[in-house]
Amino acid sequence: MNFAEIQTTWRSPQNRPSPEQWEKMKMKFVTDLSKRHRAMVAFLTGLGVALVVFTVKIGWQLIRPAAGTSEIDLAREWATIPFFALPWIGWIWMWVQYRRHRANHPDYARSTAASVKALLDDNRFERARYKMIALLQVASVVVLPAVVMQLRAVGKAGDEILVPAFVIFPAIIIAVFAGSTWRYRRTLLPRKQELEALLASYE
Repeated sequence: MNFAEIQTTWRSPQNRPSPEQWEKMKMKFVTDLSKRHRAMVAFLTGLGVALVVFTVKIGWQLIRPAAGTSEIDLAREWATIPFFALPWIGWIWMWVQYRRHRANHPDYARSTAASVKALLDDNRFERARYKMIALLQVASVVVLPAVVMQLRAVGKAGDEILVPAFVIFPAIIIAVFAGSTWRYRRTLLPRKQELEALLASYE
């Protein structure tokens, strides 16, 4: 049963779906939520592991720089701190928001209305996540020139860093932002309106 079929059943003239139809609708919503929860846990876990590995590597460079590599001078290379802290800020925010979402809907499988409310809150969380990621992307673009300038000043980078930093990286950010904006407007907002309409019809 797809979403259009659910709407048709829900808004039938009698508006009295059979018990089997109610159960089918509820299971559709519960299945969607379960898939989304598993995907989110996998995403946060993978991202967390990557951040830990990267942070340990940077920390080790601070303690014991590789042969032929100068130590990191935070007094002259301080811009790297906020630049590399941005992914951690995003990860922590997403984890807290996800745990809050799960805490607010512990029994989403108990009824159709509970499942719809949980899906609506999941939609809110996803829309907020897109906004947060966009904000972090803008912040990274703002901080990046300071990182490049400092690396060039201490002799750790030359002209070869200019194209990746000021052409390739912004191009990737723009592409990701464009894709996120398209999904936000074409998928997330319509889905929000559909769920709100279903919930209003149910109540």
